[in-house]
Amino acid sequence: MRYFFRVLCVCALSGVACGESPKGPYAPKDLWLCRPDIENDRCDQADLSTTEIRPDGTFQISEVVEDPDAKVDCFYVYHTVDWSTEPGNTQTRFPHPEDVVKALNRNGAHYRGVCRMFAPVYRQMTLGTYEMNPGDWHDTEFFEKAYGDVLEAFEYYMREHNEGRDFVLIGHSQGTHVLTRLLQDKFDSDEALRKQLVSALLIGGSVRVHEGTRAGGSFANIPLCASANETGCVIAFDAIAAGEDPRGLIFPPMQRACVNPALFDDGPGTLAALIYSRRYDDVIPFPDGVDTEWVRYPSIYTSECSGGEAYRNVLEVDLASEYTGEVPITPQELQESVMENWGLNGLHLVEYFIANTDLVRIVEQQIASREN
Repeated sequence: MRYFFRVLCVCALSGVACGESPKGPYAPKDLWLCRPDIENDRCDQADLSTTEIRPDGTFQISEVVEDPDAKVDCFYVYHTVDWSTEPGNTQTRFPHPEDVVKALNRNGAHYRGVCRMFAPVYRQMTLGTYEMNPGDWHDTEFFEKAYGDVLEAFEYYMREHNEGRDFVLIGHSQGTHVLTRLLQDKFDSDEALRKQLVSALLIGGSVRVHEGTRAGGSFANIPLCASANETGCVIAFDAIAAGEDPRGLIFPPMQRACVNPALFDDGPGTLAALIYSRRYDDVIPFPDGVDTEWVRYPSIYTSECSGGEAYRNVLEVDLASEYTGEVPITPQELQESVMENWGLNGLHLVEYFIANTDLVRIVEQQIASREN
């Protein structure tokens, strides 16, 4: 009995629940997809072998190699993978379901060549939570639980692994939603923390700004990036195929944030590449004769931040008029395929296929500008 009482006292005095690591709930390695000190690091294991198919028909094979001397960290939060129609959260943060690993491989793992990678698992909201609470999902207990997990993971990272290093925040969809809240709660009022922020890639999450400005809206003190040399800023956009219905992307009254990853300007620019995995050949045809996991078509699409009566500042993606190579799929066909296969409008679910190459390049340039 005395022993039991002593254990209770130790737990109470330490501020840690019994059975929980004194370093916090995210100390266990199995709560991370990627972390430099874990053996089963999914970022390292991801097959990112890529065949680039150039307009003239020639091929070039490449791989994304981890940088063991990376000076900057990337903290990645994946998109919604729980498509349950009932409002709620995933019941456990582990084990890692295949869909979570696919989400990581789809976008987060591609940064392993420029960053040390950190990617926690979390009890995310179900798709049904969004559908049943279209205007106020961020006020639900389910979002609080998802955000609470990511907050604890980030605080653990800062306490145990950061050691004063600069870092990039990367999210998509629900990952963007929780990182937006993290920036609002922890960064907007903390200048020292903002100084460590290289950038935040908040893709597909309807980040907002005051009309005609790069600031206000979602954040008080964190502007949209105006160039690939600017740091401490946000890159955000929501994509649709040019000329297609923007239904579901309307977000009045504030202007939707749109940073064009092709050129950081209002006009159209050529995106670096369309890149996608053979795992998604039900949505995008995968070419015959390619043995790598990924295929890349350089300079095939253009992008432009556009606005109009029906919507405000979305990233319109179109086929590059000067492209002379074989076209696996146009942005308009891709948007239709997404609707047919996954039941969602716009290019939301394939935004990283369209922009991954540009976003990695931008992060690399932002890191270099910090070092100079």
